Amino acid sequence: MDFGGVLGADAPDPELEQRAAVRALGFDVAGLVAQRHLEDSGSLGVQTSESDGMLVRATVSRQYTLWRNPDDRDDPVNLAVLDDERRRSLEEVPPWPRPDWLVATVERLRYPMLWEAVQTHRTAPDPTRPTSAETLVQHVQYVLVNQYRDEHALPELTEHPWPTLVDERSVQSGHPVLVDGVERPGLLLDTDPFVLGIAAELDDERLVTAVFPRDELPLLTVAFDSAAPLG
Repeated sequence: MDFGGVLGADAPDPELEQRAAVRALGFDVAGLVAQRHLEDSGSLGVQTSESDGMLVRATVSRQYTLWRNPDDRDDPVNLAVLDDERRRSLEEVPPWPRPDWLVATVERLRYPMLWEAVQTHRTAPDPTRPTSAETLVQHVQYVLVNQYRDEHALPELTEHPWPTLVDERSVQSGHPVLVDGVERPGLLLDTDPFVLGIAAELDDERLVTAVFPRDELPLLTVAFDSAAPLG
């Protein structure tokens, strides 16, 4: 997250407005169950689309800070791998006071994050709406294009079309997904060498999709709370 200009020390936290916007959507947002190695950053992403002034599709995403050693947060093993330029930018302290929320946001950038890890989708009934498998593929593709460009030797984001990295035909059905302590038949996308994608349909027409880095899977509990607190 980048901020331009100078913010006063009393500038309001934009995440508060974002959470209010999410609550106004009128549906619960799923997330991972509370666990030792992850911390919900409280940062929510929202994408909506309308038709004739009516909301037809909404997606809310969550990100998580990863703690490889949650018992000692000062352990260097917890730090993200940053290039020199990025590290210098985080270490620079401006000569003016900053709001507490901005200081905390900058500090979080020192640590690895599961970006767009869990998405909750709510779509109005329509024969042309994406299937659950298509939505899972879109989520995985989005994470790969934005977070794994070097690993996949992708061109710059300004170049289109982007290569297709995952395919709906590879989505496996019947994969058990734990939601609210109950196993549901879900979807699995297990073809990319860097991430794993899963999805599950909920009872109220919501769909939850998730993308996890394979390297971090041993630290994670892959189980969901269908109405996780927004922070």
